[in-house]
Amino acid sequence: MLSLSELLNPEVAPDFEHPSLTSPSLFTISPSTPSSRGSSPTTSANTTGNSDFLSVQDNVSLNRQTTLARLYTHARNSSIEYPETDAHRPIGHLFEIDPSNWFNPRLGFAYSQGEPCHGNQTIRYGKEILCKLLVDKEGRMVPCKLSQYTCQGCKVCPYAEMESMCTPHVAATRDTLKLYLQELQKLRNVSDPQQALFAKTLTVYRSYRTLGCLGPVAYSSLIQSAIDNEDDDEDEWCTRLRNIRRGHDPKSTCSGKLLFEHDQEGRAFVRCEYFSPHVDGTRDHLFTYNPGSGLYNTEYLEALFHEDAEAVSKFELAAKANGYGPLAPCTYVANHTSVRVNCPCEHRTTDGRLDLGEVVNLRCESTFRSFEPLEEYREACPRILIICRNAHTHPLPLPSKTPPSVRQEVLDLLRSTELDLPDLTACRFLRHPVTRTYLQKRLPGIRDPCPADLHISLANCEHIKSYISQVQTQCFPFGTGWDGLLHLKRLQDQDLPPEDHYIRYAEEIPIHSLPVHDEDETEHSNPADKMLRIVVCMSPESSQRLAAAQYLQSDIAFKRVSGFLEFEIGGLHRDANMAIPYCRVYINRQSAAAHAIVFQKIEELVLQDTGKPLRWRHLHADSLDEHTGILQWAGDQHGGQAKGLGLHLQSLARNLPGRRDLHEPDRMLSELTEYEHLQRLFRLCSVHVERNIDASPVPQTVKKKMRSLICVTHPDFEGTLRAIAAEGGKKGAAWVDDKLRAKFALPGICWEKSHIPLVIWQVGDATTNTLEALHADVNSEGKFCSLLGGLKKVVARRKAVALEDTVINTANKKLKSAHDDAVKAKAQLSQTLGQPQSRRSDGRYTQEVARAEKRYGAAEASYAKALASSMGARGIGSGRVRLLLPADHTSGR
Repeated sequence: MLSLSELLNPEVAPDFEHPSLTSPSLFTISPSTPSSRGSSPTTSANTTGNSDFLSVQDNVSLNRQTTLARLYTHARNSSIEYPETDAHRPIGHLFEIDPSNWFNPRLGFAYSQGEPCHGNQTIRYGKEILCKLLVDKEGRMVPCKLSQYTCQGCKVCPYAEMESMCTPHVAATRDTLKLYLQELQKLRNVSDPQQALFAKTLTVYRSYRTLGCLGPVAYSSLIQSAIDNEDDDEDEWCTRLRNIRRGHDPKSTCSGKLLFEHDQEGRAFVRCEYFSPHVDGTRDHLFTYNPGSGLYNTEYLEALFHEDAEAVSKFELAAKANGYGPLAPCTYVANHTSVRVNCPCEHRTTDGRLDLGEVVNLRCESTFRSFEPLEEYREACPRILIICRNAHTHPLPLPSKTPPSVRQEVLDLLRSTELDLPDLTACRFLRHPVTRTYLQKRLPGIRDPCPADLHISLANCEHIKSYISQVQTQCFPFGTGWDGLLHLKRLQDQDLPPEDHYIRYAEEIPIHSLPVHDEDETEHSNPADKMLRIVVCMSPESSQRLAAAQYLQSDIAFKRVSGFLEFEIGGLHRDANMAIPYCRVYINRQSAAAHAIVFQKIEELVLQDTGKPLRWRHLHADSLDEHTGILQWAGDQHGGQAKGLGLHLQSLARNLPGRRDLHEPDRMLSELTEYEHLQRLFRLCSVHVERNIDASPVPQTVKKKMRSLICVTHPDFEGTLRAIAAEGGKKGAAWVDDKLRAKFALPGICWEKSHIPLVIWQVGDATTNTLEALHADVNSEGKFCSLLGGLKKVVARRKAVALEDTVINTANKKLKSAHDDAVKAKAQLSQTLGQPQSRRSDGRYTQEVARAEKRYGAAEASYAKALASSMGARGIGSGRVRLLLPADHTSGR
């Protein structure tokens, strides 16, 4: 198998060189000598230097009609891309195959294979197909299936030198392949500045001719005009363009002719004939000074536009003399499997037209016949015989086909990426830690190996992309979007106990059935969506914590999942002093109705998990001094989120008939509006407010007045609002209008405008920084994930944290047990040593002291080991489980 460094490094000597393959040319024929025909089989020493060969035999009889000129026996897991053949006699290749990983090596050949063919024959002339070379341990021939395929050749440019392209070859050494690839690189890498300038100029001309003017018009610029004019030459060109586009119709653009002209200062430009510089002229057509920018050969470009045959011929003949240009023979070659329909280089036809030649296929008569044991005989005979006949009459195909063994390695490697697989791309796979670690172990002799070092075909990212798609289809048969999420939820509900459920609610609701509020956003990320999609993720354990929480925060992240918004409810765990997420909701709309549904579902889940509904201070407390349930909710100034919470609280209040409001006793709770509920609960994040103030284009004096409104009390709140509107100009007035229109914003930044008790205001969260930190942690795992990929990462993170908590619990138990044992052993030793002086002369006393000291030493050793284990658990876990450590070891935590 060839690595990328081996392919592109001609200084490295070839690993093997058979006498029949050595030739100064790239492609060689190994003639069969008459003396070799009909002679007895002989075994050749393995002088090739290739460890993939176990042996090489000459004149091996296969049956009465066929004698193999040469038989190569290949080692297990070897990969052959250019199997040797012969122009006159068959060449055999016997492969050792791993029965547990069975594949036909023919599929790894670089040659494309197809018709004429016949495959998987098991009966011939009414008998089982047998082969002398495929026998079991007792030497009995095993039944086989026979298949034969024909080499499909290569694609070449019709303007190539066909005689040289059809030079036959029967084998390729590593040295040949290296030289061939280097020649291709030289042809594709333009190092001569004159050649580069010529190619650049011709390419820009072809671009103008192909695309034309992109201005508005009812017909396609080039194709439609050609059809309308019924010009045979242009019609042929347009047909070629349609083939290049593979049937896709181009965007309808202007059909005007492009003109190459000079302005009064002599600068060259290209314009559409319909372009007019006048005031009432058509300025939306092409006009560009780019051709005269000095970056192109202006004389050649002008000659092309003006169809000056004499001038064009002068430039192109000079280019041909140096081996390039449209008059030079083409060297473009593509594998038969390539989807390209035309040569990428411009050429001149015999009548002087520029053409992108449509590639032609060079046929080949070389065949590959495969003898493969039937499946039930593979253990007894783990070998496959492939017989190659006839020379290949085409250029050497590039090794673009990944051998089956290497492909299986890549597929297994892709599956090992696990959490990253749903959103894996070719570029991410190349730099993935799993990939880098595997390649370093697999290819220790290469510094910084890449997948292309496994096989050159993996340098094509499209190959890797197809393998990623294949594995994703296998692992996620329902996709990685909405259907994939529903499938994941079904598996969760089916396989996991209820206490481990995390995806609790996933539903679609028709958007037209939801009420519309003034606070809703007018523009959406995907207006084509007709369904509101909601995914609520919360474990039963999180429901317990949410039911006990008093200070909540909510925020929405926009970068986590593509096409969805991540709405998160969390808070600060005041005992552990760390951020705790209670609930994550993925939603594709931020309307008030959507948020009201979210809050309702969360209430239902908490009731289901805990047996009790959430309690809210202003709804369920019996007095202003009773601080029960949720005391404060902090959020940003998103109107849909805030009103959705108010609508939910309003619906809860309707279920409390006859209950009066604590802050306005003359009113019933059911009479409060959604914003009056928020006035008793909601706190606006001061960081968001100050950030908006800093960005506001008003004088610093006005900004100072704006900041003064974030307070507990204010000496002249209303007067300050009027001053901001008056002194801040249009922007200042807009800022005030925005706060007044929100209805909940001003009570959310000034305590005296709200009904939140002062002590709660003083103790509660003034910002949503806790939620911002949680979003930052989640975003560090990946942004713009698919819905399934984002959720799987969250679930995996929860499992990892839960496992770390288990480790801490185990370490705590072991440390406590070891500590108790050490204390007990120390007490026993002290008791033994404290016995009366009269017993110390007794022999049993010495034995008791020795046993006590031994117990104490063992207990101390166990304690030291448990302490080291506990020290290793520092810095892990969710923070909800405290790590037990001695007082002298807790510093720096």
